[in-house]
Parts: sequence; C-alpha cells; structure tokens
Amino acid sequence: MLLILLLGSGVSYAATSEEQAKAYFEEGTELNKQQHYDEAIDKLTKAVQLSLETHKYHQALFLTYLATRQGLKAIDVYKEMAREHPDSPAVHYWLGRLYLQSQSLDDAAREFREATRLAPKDEHAWISLGHVAYRQGKDEEAMAAYQEANKLSPKVAVVHAGLGNLYLKKNDYPKAQKEFQEALRLDPSLSEARYNLSLIYEKHGELSKAMEEWKKLLDDDPNESGARERLARAYYQRKQYADAVREYSMLSQVRQDSPEVFMALGESQVMLAASLEDPADKKQLKDLAVQSFQRTLELDPKNVQARKYLDRLSAKAQPSQPPK
Repeated sequence: MLLILLLGSGVSYAATSEEQAKAYFEEGTELNKQQHYDEAIDKLTKAVQLSLETHKYHQALFLTYLATRQGLKAIDVYKEMAREHPDSPAVHYWLGRLYLQSQSLDDAAREFREATRLAPKDEHAWISLGHVAYRQGKDEEAMAAYQEANKLSPKVAVVHAGLGNLYLKKNDYPKAQKEFQEALRLDPSLSEARYNLSLIYEKHGELSKAMEEWKKLLDDDPNESGARERLARAYYQRKQYADAVREYSMLSQVRQDSPEVFMALGESQVMLAASLEDPADKKQLKDLAVQSFQRTLELDPKNVQARKYLDRLSAKAQPSQPPK
C-alpha cells in the first residue's frame, strides 16, 4: 500500500510540474502583452526550469530578453543553466541562439555542436550549426550540418536555401538551382534564394526566367535595388527602352549617388527619344537625358562618355546609337 501511495504521489507531482510550467508560461505571456517585462522574465524562467526541453518556453524567454535589450544578461543566465543542466540539448541550443544574436559565432557554433551531440535527431541544432558554419566560411561543416538536417526534416526551406548557397559557391549550378527551386516551393518569401536563382538563370542565358524572378522580388520589396538594376539592364538589352527608363528612373531615387545609374538612365532616355516620332516627346526625353548626364558628371567628373552625350545633345543631335 505504501509503495502504491509513493508511486501515485510521484505521478501526481510530475503532472503538477508540467501544469505549473504551463501556468507560468501563460502568466509570462500575458505580462509581456502588458509590457511588464521583468515580471514576465521571472515567470518564463520558472516555466523553463520546470520543463527544460519545451522549446516554446525557451523561445518566449529568449524573445523577451531581446525585446528588453538584455541579451548579455540572458547569456549569463543560460550559461549558469548549462552548468546546472549540462545534458540538456535545449539549454545548449538556446544558449547558442543567444551567442548568435550577439555575433559570437565561435561560441554559438560550440553550443550548437553540443546540442547536436546530445540530441542528434533534432534538426533545429543542425540547421543553426549550418547557418553559423556558413557565416564562418566553414563550408564543409556547413554542408554536413545542412545535409543532416535535411535527412531529419526534408521540407525545411532554409535548409535547401543553405545548400543552394553552398553549391553556388562551388559553381555547381545544377545542384544550386535545384535547391533554390525547392526552397522557394516551400517558402516563396525567401528573397535571397530567389535572387540567387535569378543569377543562375541569367548566367545560363535564360533571361526571361531571370526577369520573372526580379519582378517577383520587386513586388515584395520595391527598394530591392540589385534586382531592379538587373531588370533595367535586361530591358535595355532587349531594346525595351520605355521599360528601361521607368526602371532606371525608380532606381535613381534609391541610389541617388550612383553615377552608373544616372549614366544608364541617360542612355535609356536617349535611345527612347530616338524611337519616338512626336517632336515634343523627343524634346522632353532629350531634356531629361541632359539632366541625367549632368548628374552623372556631378558624381563622376571624369566620365568621358557622359560628356560626349552632353556635347551631342547640346548640338541638338538625336543619336540612334550610343556614341563610340
């Protein structure tokens, strides 16, 4: 009978601990909403201590520390937690996340490695280790980490994007393309993967496909200047001068100190003017081109090509081709 009572008491205590951890978590979440951050940290810390391997409790505590700009204090708290619980993969993982947030890449990598050792079937630490190793330039370690993460969970977009980046560095374009396409299939919002995929299309001469990717990037972020510059250049190459003028005009608003952008804008305006029949439209484009080349020379006084354009435009010439 005594044994039964003791066993029953143990089960009851375990259930109570989990319930108490959940209660602390809910209290901490509510205190966060009320911006009572110190009290929230206290409640969330208790939740973590009662349920060490529950990642959502760690995440809530992690985000609260970051919101209050107490990242260094959080590192000290988690270092102490790791000393008390050296075999907890979650504690090492979140300590690694804190180190990563503080740009301490070596420390972050060490903690992620320890987390993968303690929980080799948990893809999260492998993914984070891949990210850190890539940033450190340790491409082989990054590749191994991403591949292990992909074995454990093959539908994680950032893993495919990471693999794509590594294959791209090795100039293995077919594999890189495949990984970027899979990453975007899983998560279309990954702008870096989309941009890198567009570069592969461009390199292989698939300009229409590259242009579609640049347009998607600009739909998501109109200030994505790299994509807009490439799209503008592609329009110019295709002799779609009105489109080139539009894109370079928008780009000039973002990169106001770039002589290359204003030079390209002026050339596009000249070529568009040459294709028009209405004299008033021609004059308007010529005047705009003059302004573009003048701005080019303000930014780059030694630009000989811009000077040639200005000389010809001031003589009221209407070139149909760029001066040689």
